[in-house]
Amino acid sequence: MKKWFMIGLTSLILGVTACSPSSKEAKPEKETVEVVKKEEESETKVEKEVTKEEEKTEVVTADKELIQYYVDDVRDAYMQVSDLAVQWDELRMGASNGEIDSYTFATAIYEEILPQNMFVLENIEAIIPPNDDIAATHELLIDAISKQHIAFSEVAAGMDANDPDKITKANEILNEVRKLDREFGRKMETLIKEYGID
Repeated sequence: MKKWFMIGLTSLILGVTACSPSSKEAKPEKETVEVVKKEEESETKVEKEVTKEEEKTEVVTADKELIQYYVDDVRDAYMQVSDLAVQWDELRMGASNGEIDSYTFATAIYEEILPQNMFVLENIEAIIPPNDDIAATHELLIDAISKQHIAFSEVAAGMDANDPDKITKANEILNEVRKLDREFGRKMETLIKEYGID
C-alpha cells in the first residue's frame, strides 16, 4: 500500500507540475502584455507628435505675423534711408561738379544730412526684431546706418578742414556701409522667402 501511495503521490506531483505553466511559457504572456503596452505608448507618441506639429504650425503663424510687422517697419525705415541716399548723392554730385562749394557742402551735411541720418537711425533702433536670428540681421542695418553717420561726419570735417585724408577715410567707411547694406539685403530676402512674407 505504501508503494501505491507513493506512486499516486508522485503521479499527482507530476500531474500538477505538468499542468502548471513553466517559466518559459509565462514569458509569452509577459511579451504580449509588453507589446500591447508598447503599441499603446506608440499611439500616445503619435498623438503627442501631432499635437507638437499643431503647436509648431501655430508658432510659425504667430512668428509669421510678427515677422510681417517687422518687415513692414523695416521697409518704411529703409525708404527713409533711400531718400537720404538720394539727397546725399545729389549733394555729392553738386560738390564734385563744382555747383556747390566746400562750405555749402559741409553746412548741408551738418544741417540736413546728419540730423536726418540720426532720425533714421533712431527709427531703426526703435524697431523690435521678433527673434534672435532676425535681431542679428537687424544689427547689420543699425551698424550700417551708424557707420554712415560717422562717414558723413568725416566728410563734413574733411570739407571744413580741407583735409583729403578725412575724405578718404569717409569713403572707406561708406564702402563698409555698402557691404553691410548688401549683406542685410540678402538676409532679408532669405527671411522673406523663408516665411512667405509679401
